[in-house]
Amino acid sequence: MKIQLNQGHWVAIALFVGLSLWMLIGAIGSDDAFDNPRPLALDTGLFRVQAEHLSGELIQREVNFSGYTAANRRVEIRSEISGKVIAVHKAKGSNVKKGEIILELDSRDLPARVKQAQANLRQRQMEAQGAKELANKGLANESQTVQAETLLANAEADYTLAKIQLDNTKIRAPFDGIVDQRMVEVGDFIRDNTAVAVMLDFSPWLVKGQIPEREAANVSIGDEAWASLVNGDIIEGKIRFIASEANPQTRTFAVEMEATSKSSNMSSGITARINVPQPPTYAYYLSPALLVLDDQGKLGLKGIDKDNKVYFVPVNLLKADDKGIWVYGPETGTSIITVGQGFVEIGQKVAPVYTSLEEPSENQFKNNALTAE
Repeated sequence: MKIQLNQGHWVAIALFVGLSLWMLIGAIGSDDAFDNPRPLALDTGLFRVQAEHLSGELIQREVNFSGYTAANRRVEIRSEISGKVIAVHKAKGSNVKKGEIILELDSRDLPARVKQAQANLRQRQMEAQGAKELANKGLANESQTVQAETLLANAEADYTLAKIQLDNTKIRAPFDGIVDQRMVEVGDFIRDNTAVAVMLDFSPWLVKGQIPEREAANVSIGDEAWASLVNGDIIEGKIRFIASEANPQTRTFAVEMEATSKSSNMSSGITARINVPQPPTYAYYLSPALLVLDDQGKLGLKGIDKDNKVYFVPVNLLKADDKGIWVYGPETGTSIITVGQGFVEIGQKVAPVYTSLEEPSENQFKNNALTAE
């Protein structure tokens, strides 16, 4: 059967023949290999990475952590006996001296009981004295003397207890301070061990906080410090206490700063930030993309040692902005990988190509690294 070819068939045949000739020419053409001007792997098998020597600026670093203002002492005063409140001598917020009466309870029959115990005591004193004189004359045996002394001791105990109970009807300030809270009013009947008031001692003021475990070793008792309050005030002081045991939940250590100056608007519980100046150290401005974590989760960089082997360089974060980060910890001149760190592993030998990046200006450093958070 004779096949008729139309114009579309001839066009398809022509395209097929042309494509076949183009592929044939490419196969028998030039054998020149692709030349990568910057290969990742050299003929020696080493990866090429870009590196630089760290060059930073000497700065005055500070350890800072959050806290709050607090009183030196806080005591919840409780009643030691039961009774009705018959007088309130100090209002909430009053300044009081040690020993001043804050409130008073009904003494009921306690004054009479004190007189009774006192009279009984005088009687037992006379009896004991008489027994002693009779014993000295040989007219009384030792048993009678001991019995008289026992009765005297019991009378002294009764008298002492009666006086204490009478004195407990007057609830006094345990130290100089402020009556911050009062929980009872005139006419209230309270039982023993009932909380009646809260007293605060602000001599001196404290700023308490929790320091992270990574910074705890950099702060010592006696270090000069200062705190910025949320209301904008600044107070100076010294570190007076650092806990020896970390909080098991937060892994932080309790710290107390004793204020040597105070604000006119000072109150307990104000949010603050404690700052402890540290010795000058070198800081470096880098891209955050260079940061890596080791197996323990510590922050660092990939460095190059004298044998061109990759190793982990631990760093501490000082400050971050929208363009980069400031870190400290490494020595000036440490070699770090700036390009290609994601393709090499710790311990691997590489072929570094060193460059020099533009260093940040002094003004840039001050604006980004020394500005308080």
